[in-house]
Amino acid sequence: MLLALLNQEAFDKLSEPLKKEYKKQDDGSYLLDVGPVNDFVLENVKGLKSALSSERSLREKLEGSLKAFDGLDSAKAREALKKIEDLAKGGTDDKTKEQIEALKKQLTEKHTGELSQRDDSINKLTKQLEKLLVEAAAVKAIAENKGNVELLLPHVRNTTRMKKLDNGDYTVEIVDDKGNARITNKTGSTDPMTISELVSELKGNKTFAPAFSGSGASGSGADNHTGGKSGIDLDKMTPEEKLRYARQQQK
Repeated sequence: MLLALLNQEAFDKLSEPLKKEYKKQDDGSYLLDVGPVNDFVLENVKGLKSALSSERSLREKLEGSLKAFDGLDSAKAREALKKIEDLAKGGTDDKTKEQIEALKKQLTEKHTGELSQRDDSINKLTKQLEKLLVEAAAVKAIAENKGNVELLLPHVRNTTRMKKLDNGDYTVEIVDDKGNARITNKTGSTDPMTISELVSELKGNKTFAPAFSGSGASGSGADNHTGGKSGIDLDKMTPEEKLRYARQQQK
């Protein structure tokens, strides 16, 4: 069976007649050279998906900026500003002005301090939630692929983040090196990439392949799954036990 897309290593293994059926792409991969039939055509849409990912990130940033003005009546805001200006231009004496300014300063400082404390508390809770959510999903996906949690978890964490959905729920989002949400590699789909897809992608990468059971791994990576020197078998752990184990390994 001919594959639609090959890397350099797979292409080099083809016979000369089959090599003529592929065209080299800008990223170094080889795409099967197939002519279009009606509305069906084979093409590399990786660039389009990357552009779509960037556009989605930009749209989300703009929507987030606009939320700060939700519920604000522009007419009433202008009216309130005008009243303040009129008051400032009024015939109040210097003592009254000083009292007003002192009160404004006091209220501003108090409000700023309360907001700062609230923001610090929210940030701490959010970071804790993100760590638990991302690590739980990552450990589960790595274990399902029989991977070494200790070796793979730091890399998975570096390419994921927590995202709040419109309904208030939170999910794990996969991002590229520019911080844009990655799109699934499934043909014909523009859904976000899942953490299971990310781990499967690592499994197919020869740099990370040794960290997966059955790929010729040895040493601590193999011991963690076979119950060798370490005596630990991740396959028999519950998700909660795997998460606790991964945290112990990071200390």
